[in-house]
Amino acid sequence: MPDVSVYVAVVTAAAAVAAAAVSQIPVYVRDVRQAGQDRRERHAETRRQACLDLLGAAQDLRTSVANAVDYHGEEMSARLAEIRNVAAAVQVHAAKIELLVPGTLAGTAERLASVAGQFTATAVANTDLDLGHMVVTDPAGLGEAIEAFRAQAVLEAAR
Repeated sequence: MPDVSVYVAVVTAAAAVAAAAVSQIPVYVRDVRQAGQDRRERHAETRRQACLDLLGAAQDLRTSVANAVDYHGEEMSARLAEIRNVAAAVQVHAAKIELLVPGTLAGTAERLASVAGQFTATAVANTDLDLGHMVVTDPAGLGEAIEAFRAQAVLEAAR
């Protein structure tokens, strides 16, 4: 008879442990789902911020060149340095997007970075440091690349 009570106690204890474990399964599943959703939301926010950073840097490049065209003076080399720094920021932001979002958006980011590099090279080539003057550089290609990237970023964000 004592053996039966030990078995009953063991079975009862095992049933209690199993019941406690089973009651935790829905909590665990909910936590795993929530963690996945949080991770997806963080990734989406990181992508959005990277897109905004690239768009901002590209716009800053266009503005810096336009401001340099309007400037005539001895500090043109400092303005060219600023333009080069902003162009480098465009390259870095584009690379970040390429790492975060492979595919079409990465391709448009790469194209924007390429056009920004060409735009910068043209602006630098159109500058006469001796006269402290920059000849007008056509921003149409850069503007088109910015708009193409913006449209693709909006499309990707809607997904």
